[in-house]
Amino acid sequence: MANWTQKLKLHHLKMLVALGEQGNLTQVAKMISITQPALSKWLTQLEDDIGIRLFERHSKGLRTTQGGKLLLQHAQRLIKEMERSQFEMERFKQGGDAGCLKIGCSPVATDCVAQAILSLLREMPGLHLNIEEKVMTPLLDELLSSGVDVVVGRVGGRALQLPLNYKVLYTEPVCFVARPAHPLASRQYLNWNDLAPWRWIVWPGGTPIRLSIDRSLADNGVMFPEKILESASMNVTSHLLQSSDMISILSLRLAERYASQDKLAILNLPRIEQKGSVGVFWRNNEAPSPALNCFLAHLNRSVAVGACRQN
Repeated sequence: MANWTQKLKLHHLKMLVALGEQGNLTQVAKMISITQPALSKWLTQLEDDIGIRLFERHSKGLRTTQGGKLLLQHAQRLIKEMERSQFEMERFKQGGDAGCLKIGCSPVATDCVAQAILSLLREMPGLHLNIEEKVMTPLLDELLSSGVDVVVGRVGGRALQLPLNYKVLYTEPVCFVARPAHPLASRQYLNWNDLAPWRWIVWPGGTPIRLSIDRSLADNGVMFPEKILESASMNVTSHLLQSSDMISILSLRLAERYASQDKLAILNLPRIEQKGSVGVFWRNNEAPSPALNCFLAHLNRSVAVGACRQN
């Protein structure tokens, strides 16, 4: 059997990704300045060489098959690796020698990640860092496709089913928060019924932190009110809380940080112990780079110091 991978070049991978994104041969042919028949012939030949259909043809264009999706994942990862190689070589030619590291961070883990980065840069001052803050689902997708090198966030759900290494960093409760001048903020005693009249801001359904909070609330006999607002942005959530009488649920570490800055108040309700934890994820199909190993070590130390400060 011929090795079809030997025929593929970088521009072929980019064509595959474009076909997956556009779902239209004519549009992609125009994008890459070749004829539509030539592109169609190349795709058919590739599918014949591999022995599977990568795309289903229909009246409106192309639909990616399961086998096609698998190949596209590899193509996206290889494209990003080549782009990264080009970036790092350019930095090396200009005198850089420490490489680069792309970190994905969910809002719940910003404190420990920031502390780890400060320590990391003291040890590797020439390191080029790129930090993305998102919810876990898109971050894990980027980790699988080499868009980021490491992700710090909630452990659970889909994350544990992926081909990734992970380590639990800590488990902590969550609490309810509101603006310091909120009518509930000054009350010494609150019960769960006191929360019912207010609109809640919650993490989007299906995210690890939302699943964990849903289970914990159910265990405490607490139901979500009819009025909720879903937000995956901590910046938007904090602005909404400070500008209205909405309330929200945050991890204790994050809530204490906002409370220390007098931006939010922690409401006097029982803390809710979560069934989920915060952890760090990295790919298991490649050896960690020196920069990643160094970050992991500093991350572990920053979490240990943070735990000591809380006790």
